[in-house]
Amino acid sequence: MMKFKSHMQILVALVMLLGFAGGIQGAQAQSSAVVVVRDLTYWDATYTGYVDANRFEEWPVVFTAAEDFTVTAAPDGGSLTTLVVLKDATGTEIARGDGALTSSQPAGNYFVQVQPVTGSGFYHFTIRRVEIEDPTDPQTPSASASANPVSIKVGETSTVSVSLNNLPAEGYASAEFSCTYEMNGVEVNAITFTDLFGADPATAVNGPAGGGFIAAVAGSNGRKATTTGVVFTFDVKGLQTGTTVITCVPRVSKGDNTLTTLDAVSVTLTVTDEVVVVENATLTGQVFAGKPVTVSLYDAANILVKTVVANPDGSFSLTAPAGTYTATAEASGFLAAEGPVTLVANETSVKAAVTLPAGDIDGNDVIDQFDAMTIGMNYNASQPASADLNNDGVINVLDLELLASNYRLTGPVVWP
Repeated sequence: MMKFKSHMQILVALVMLLGFAGGIQGAQAQSSAVVVVRDLTYWDATYTGYVDANRFEEWPVVFTAAEDFTVTAAPDGGSLTTLVVLKDATGTEIARGDGALTSSQPAGNYFVQVQPVTGSGFYHFTIRRVEIEDPTDPQTPSASASANPVSIKVGETSTVSVSLNNLPAEGYASAEFSCTYEMNGVEVNAITFTDLFGADPATAVNGPAGGGFIAAVAGSNGRKATTTGVVFTFDVKGLQTGTTVITCVPRVSKGDNTLTTLDAVSVTLTVTDEVVVVENATLTGQVFAGKPVTVSLYDAANILVKTVVANPDGSFSLTAPAGTYTATAEASGFLAAEGPVTLVANETSVKAAVTLPAGDIDGNDVIDQFDAMTIGMNYNASQPASADLNNDGVINVLDLELLASNYRLTGPVVWP
């Protein structure tokens, strides 16, 4: 038996080599591989082929009428995995599948190409007729969902439209849709109904919550939905990368107090991660005050972007994304300084040196008698720290002297 099997393997190899030689004139170049045209005669028969990195095979198919069919290229063991590609008579790709594909095509000439995805070796090729249900059968009412666009980045929004298709002549008086989605991947909002059920329909929504919601609509004053169309739309915002299948299963009523569940077609939304390249810039400068200084950057919306504590000599350096900001310098008991700054990507901007006026002990941007009163109320004490303007640990006349030199000044002072 082993001897017979060995002879058969040799015979198959010889057949493959002869097939290669006989088909080479009909070969077409694709990458570096030779495409060998094989003979295909019968439906439901099993043929043996061989592919490797340098050899693909094409099986010609002629349909005299429209056909629904499945093609399979099953590896005969080993490391081989196959790719099946359906092409028209001009060589244009129509469809492809890993190891098999199912398709419906009109009468005409076609080629089925078999390629190795991994490995090499023999495979078994079959083509069989199948019955494919037509989802657009006018006798079958259904619902479908579509997304525009079908792929978004995190933070972006897609609009999903939910439709009723192939409605019966008598129409529907109402419809209820139970919609589900991956709640951790997307966020749903802005559920909006159309006038498919006529003008001014009665609507109700439960949710969205927990990865789903219910949307219900009924035609007012006897109106019904009688044509295929969009019932409602909603927005889907991407929260994290991945895919989410959105399905809205309908139950409809013809006005006879009976709900009927229809088939539903789902839509898959892909959320990808947007890689944001942040170009940074550097800001340097020096702020003089008798206390530790904090330098901050605020954006146009007055949101804090970056903050840094200056060195003891008042010098500072901070890095932030390129852009236009408001820079502030603050120290306890001193008027703040404030000024615009534009940071250019990959460059260093130098802010002019500035001196903060001492004396704004209560922090209301005015140096006045109330600040002086704070010194008097805490004379020879160490607290509050904002009143110790020279930072020597004792609140006394030396702090009052500093305050007096800036009496009646208001802030923030301009920081050029």
